[in-house]
Amino acid sequence: MRKRLKNMGINAQIALSMTFAAVLVTFFVGEYQRRAEISRMNEDLLAQADLTVSLISGLMVESIIVQDTPVLKTAMEEALSRNSKLLALSIKDELGNLIAHTERDNADSITEVRDFTRDIIVEGEPFGMMEVEWSTAEGQALIDANVLRIRLTVGMTVFVLSAFFLIQTNFLAMRPLRNIHNRMSAVIAGQKHNRIPLAPFVAREFRDLDFSVSVLQKTFAERDEREYALESAKEAADKASRAKSDFLANMSHEIRTPMNGVIGMAELMLETDLDEDQQLYAQTISQSGSALLTIINDILNFSKIEAGKMELETAPFDLQAAIEDIVTLLSSKACEKPVEISLRYDPRLPTVFQGDVGRLRQIITNIVGNAVKFTLEGYVYIDVTGEKGPDGYNLRIDVKDTGIGIPPDQIEQIFNEFRQVESARNRQFEGTGLGLAISTRLMALMGGRVSATSEQGGGSTFTIEVSLPTSTQTLSATADKELVLAGLNVLVVDDLELNRKILSERFNSWDMTAVLASSGAEALDILEKTARGFDLIVLDYQMPQMDGEELAKRIRAIDAFRDTALIILSSVDKSIDASTRSEIGPCELLLKPVRSASLRSTIARSLQMQPKTIRVVDTTEPHNENDSCLNILVAEDNKTNQLIVKAMLKSSGVSLTFAETGLEALQKFGETQPDIVLMDISMPQMDGIEATHAIRKLESERTLGHCPIVALTANAMREDQDRCLDAGMDDFLTKPISKSALLGTIQQWGK
Repeated sequence: MRKRLKNMGINAQIALSMTFAAVLVTFFVGEYQRRAEISRMNEDLLAQADLTVSLISGLMVESIIVQDTPVLKTAMEEALSRNSKLLALSIKDELGNLIAHTERDNADSITEVRDFTRDIIVEGEPFGMMEVEWSTAEGQALIDANVLRIRLTVGMTVFVLSAFFLIQTNFLAMRPLRNIHNRMSAVIAGQKHNRIPLAPFVAREFRDLDFSVSVLQKTFAERDEREYALESAKEAADKASRAKSDFLANMSHEIRTPMNGVIGMAELMLETDLDEDQQLYAQTISQSGSALLTIINDILNFSKIEAGKMELETAPFDLQAAIEDIVTLLSSKACEKPVEISLRYDPRLPTVFQGDVGRLRQIITNIVGNAVKFTLEGYVYIDVTGEKGPDGYNLRIDVKDTGIGIPPDQIEQIFNEFRQVESARNRQFEGTGLGLAISTRLMALMGGRVSATSEQGGGSTFTIEVSLPTSTQTLSATADKELVLAGLNVLVVDDLELNRKILSERFNSWDMTAVLASSGAEALDILEKTARGFDLIVLDYQMPQMDGEELAKRIRAIDAFRDTALIILSSVDKSIDASTRSEIGPCELLLKPVRSASLRSTIARSLQMQPKTIRVVDTTEPHNENDSCLNILVAEDNKTNQLIVKAMLKSSGVSLTFAETGLEALQKFGETQPDIVLMDISMPQMDGIEATHAIRKLESERTLGHCPIVALTANAMREDQDRCLDAGMDDFLTKPISKSALLGTIQQWGK
């Protein structure tokens, strides 16, 4: 029922409502009239009863007094015969005893009867009472007829008025409202429609509503125009973005290809015998090429972030090792100035987390690299702390330096693209101004933030805050890590309190007992006065008044410590010559900054050394590669790139076969069945992707083993890497290629 009412039109609802109202009005008016007629009939019957009693009692007063029943009965029968509505009469004395009674023959069959009882009073004296029974059938029939007539009259009147009202309502309200509704529906739906003008006599409110629909129509038309313009602008922007991405990818490829020759040849040149000027020229070429490559990478990264195409990877990684790698990478630049890089990793923190280590390394490298670049002297201190959260650890990495500082009014601007502190300083300190902008946006993608505090001329502190889940995977379970160092006593000598704090904290985390000395003199005093021996002595080389070399000689002059394990920390490679090492005796030399793993393994080695032997561990140099003789197919159409690969691998004991097209590479693959394929992407006749598909198909047809294919390309975009891996390649190297990366990749896939 409700559903039917809901689906009715407004005219039908009004008609139904008015019909219901007409029925109610007719019913209540009829009932009111019935009650009024009944009341009037009762009054008439009562008056007639009083008259009848008065007549009988007046005419037969003596018979009533003497209680002459026959006479009274005769008189009452006469009264019945004269009045057809009178059914029965009864006379009783004052005590209620019946004196006379008479009634009509058919009185029992009549159901509509009214009884009246009246006292018989003569000259003010009561002589009894008379009961009168009246028939109301005739009156009731008359009342029903009158009520029916009134109901019909009222019903017809209400119906006519309702119909007239409905017609007027439909003509004056419903029709214009329906037209306005149809027009509004068409406007909202964006459909074409013919506007029907409103009649002149339509109410003002409907005209206002119709005007509002016109305003709405105009607004929607303007919106549609804006949306169309916005859609056109979006399509144009998408085309421009795709064109920009294609342009950047092509330019990256075109720039990286000659840069591969520049940087590769410079790297090879630096491995030859050069005089000082030639060495300087080659280093300048290599450094300039690397700087240009950094700029290209920054522009590509920034473009990808702006386009929303930057995707983060998730994999387990060692955070401490990653930051130590960064410190090692930047330490050479710091050593060019009197700047020392120190790292403190809270020993209470786990080291293995889940996340994108490449992007996190990029962020930290940018910030620490800036700290080194803008610090002319002093130190750069990296402090890694954190607290356990609900989903991992809330990490905080503070990078504090003693550099030039940042004015307070520019502290926020440095996070914008192409912005540095001052134009004058931009000339002094080169850079694109993209590093912090990229770092900030990458950190935002990770759900973290980068902030800074600074005092102009008083150094800066950059803070990285990010939450990372821990990983249960063990990445480097080595024998050195299993070495038990608990209980060993170590003497730490360093003039910088920060370095002493870091080393002491690291030793304490390994359950070693560390005694600290701030100078060579204090260290000698401790050694002379201590009642216990030391298992290990760790001393800094660059110290005022008494440097590490002199202190080491004086320690060896003490008989009790002649053979004690000794580790010298130095910021300068080859700070101790061969004759001095022979004079000092058994010791290890570690280059700052010291990796935790390197320090631990060096301690393990020092405790097992024979007298008069020395090892130099350089944490900034790549490990030497011992590649077995491998047959490598190089698919490369550029002669310069062929020459670079040949020169980089000439002393690695590998056999190289070159192909200048993808089709030639496929042919030579079937002939030589190489151990590794280095595949360029952009080649004539058949590109690297097509050649890889063809090689994988050939392997399947001939049931050959899987041959590792490594992309060797100047296309450095992430989608390029995904395209190569999806095609069946196993690894991805971007040009310009470094020798260490090439050798490492060959060692990895040539096993």
